[in-house]
Amino acid sequence: MWNDRDDPAARLRVVIAGLKALAPDIVALQEVVANDKIGNVAEVLARDLDAHFAYDPVHEMRPGDTGLIGNAVLSRFPIKLRDSVGLPSSPDDPRRAMYVLLDTPAGRLPLFNCHLSWEMWHPQRREAQVVALDELVRSRTGDCPPIICGDFNTPPDSAAVHFMTGKMSLAGRGTYYRDCWARRHPHDDGITWSDKNPHTVRWIERNRRLDYIFVGQIREDGWGAVLDARVVLDMPGADGVYASDHFAVYAEIGVAEAMEKAV
Repeated sequence: MWNDRDDPAARLRVVIAGLKALAPDIVALQEVVANDKIGNVAEVLARDLDAHFAYDPVHEMRPGDTGLIGNAVLSRFPIKLRDSVGLPSSPDDPRRAMYVLLDTPAGRLPLFNCHLSWEMWHPQRREAQVVALDELVRSRTGDCPPIICGDFNTPPDSAAVHFMTGKMSLAGRGTYYRDCWARRHPHDDGITWSDKNPHTVRWIERNRRLDYIFVGQIREDGWGAVLDARVVLDMPGADGVYASDHFAVYAEIGVAEAMEKAV
């Protein structure tokens, strides 16, 4: 959500229009502001989209401002449980991962949302963060495979993403989740940090895929199949305003009942 940069009210209008058009069941947001000027953005979006929401503030805004910045989840399914944990990070740039358990028709769905450290010169922080994230995911179970969303601030060839997708171990630990974009578009870039977006800054390497939706291993009944993945919110609104400095990722994940009907 790019916190309160540029014109947050104008950008919020673009986000709302885009999400209404996409009509997602679940939305994971990062850099979500809650302050007196624009209110709690997660709550505003939930009201406009008629969704449940959970907000996890991570830290206070910049010195001189008032309010909070954090992660949020919107869901058309009831949120039964919520929690969050701190990730390894520096005191001046804390990072957290949030967890919600959603009550869906297919069963209890564990969903995780995170925003990792951004500095290109601190891959070791992101590596420690994904190890901690995996520990969180493994400690929370449901009826459905877990879904993990977030701004990982690192490209697919990084050690952090290789760890998440089972290509390498970190800290003597291995894990495996499926990268929804790579599952459907193994040879396409899927860029979410793009020089086409005027909000991206020149001093951070551009034209990279930094944002991900991961899903746990597919069940025998077919739950968790990645049916589609797209880059969205990648065009400006009618007034030329882009929603954020990042583009978004959209995925459709199949449930067993829906797949049986499609056969």
